[in-house]
Amino acid sequence: MVDATTSPLRSAEASPHVHALAAGRMRASVRPLDGGRLASLWREEPGGGRTDVLVPLPETGFDPLFWPKAGTYPLVPFSNRIRGAAFRFGETPVALAPHPAAAPHALHGFCQMRPWTMTRHSQVQVEMRYRHAPESAPDAWPWEFEAIQRITLDASGVTHEIGVESRAASPMPIGLGLHPYFAVSQGDRISFAADAVWKADANGCGRELLTLTGSARLHDSRHGEDEVTTYHAGWGGTASLDRRDGTRVVIEANAPLDHLVFHVPAGGRYLCLEPVSHVADAFNLAASGKAGTGARVLRAGEAISATMRIELA
Repeated sequence: MVDATTSPLRSAEASPHVHALAAGRMRASVRPLDGGRLASLWREEPGGGRTDVLVPLPETGFDPLFWPKAGTYPLVPFSNRIRGAAFRFGETPVALAPHPAAAPHALHGFCQMRPWTMTRHSQVQVEMRYRHAPESAPDAWPWEFEAIQRITLDASGVTHEIGVESRAASPMPIGLGLHPYFAVSQGDRISFAADAVWKADANGCGRELLTLTGSARLHDSRHGEDEVTTYHAGWGGTASLDRRDGTRVVIEANAPLDHLVFHVPAGGRYLCLEPVSHVADAFNLAASGKAGTGARVLRAGEAISATMRIELA
C-alpha cells in the first residue's frame, strides 16, 4: 500500500474541484471529485506555448458514465471488461451493472465514476482516497475496500501511485491499473516489448494467451487512424513515445502492472498505453482455469499497490 505516513504534505480540510501542481516547467492539474483524475499534464515552453503530454480534460462537467477521453483515471477494482457484467468468486456470484459503452459487459471498475477525497496536498503532490462501502454504493461489488492515489510532479514528469487495501471480512478479487490518454499526432512512434499477447474475441474479452519470441516480442509502430486494441502480458515495464514534434515520452510501470493495453481509437485522436494488473475478463478466465490472467486475491487487511511514471526524456 502507498504509505501516507511518510509524506510531508499537509492535511486538506476540503477537496477543491481542481488542484494545480507545478515543478520547474512541468505543470499538472488533479480533479479528485471527477473520479480521482489526473486531468492534465504539460510542459511550459520558453516561447510561451505548452507541450501537452496527456490530452487535457475539458473544464466543463461531464456524465460519469460517458467520461471525456482525456487525462488519466484509476482502474479499480478491475480494469477493462467483465463479460456479461458477472462472475463467480468461489461460492459468491457477483452481478455488476453493465456499462452503456460496453453493454452487456462491465467496464473499467467504477472508482473513476465516483468522487475521491483529497487527503493531503502540496505544490507538487496530491494524495486522494476512495472508500467503498457496499451497503451505500450504487453497484453490486460486495467487498469493502479503500483505494488511494498519490500523484507527484517533478521537473521532468509525474509519478502516479495507486493502491488498494481490503476492508472486507472475506477474500476479494482485485485488479488495478491506470488509464492515460496521450496526446499524439499521425506518425508518432510507439515502442515496447512483451512476452505474450492475449487474443481477444469480438466483445473485447481475453480468450487465449499466445507466447511471443524473437522479434515478435518487439512492438514498434507509427500512430495512425486505424482502430486497434491489443492486450499484452509480461511487458518489459517500459514504453516510449517518440513524437514528431521532438518530444520523447517514456512510460514506466512496476509490478503488479505487468499487463499493458494498447489502444488507438478510429481516427487516432489519442493513444492509450494502459499499465494494468490483468487481462480483460480476468476473473472469469481465472475461474475457468486459464493461467496467466493476472487475477489476484486480497485477503482481509491485505493491500496491493503499484506505480506508473511518465517522463519527458
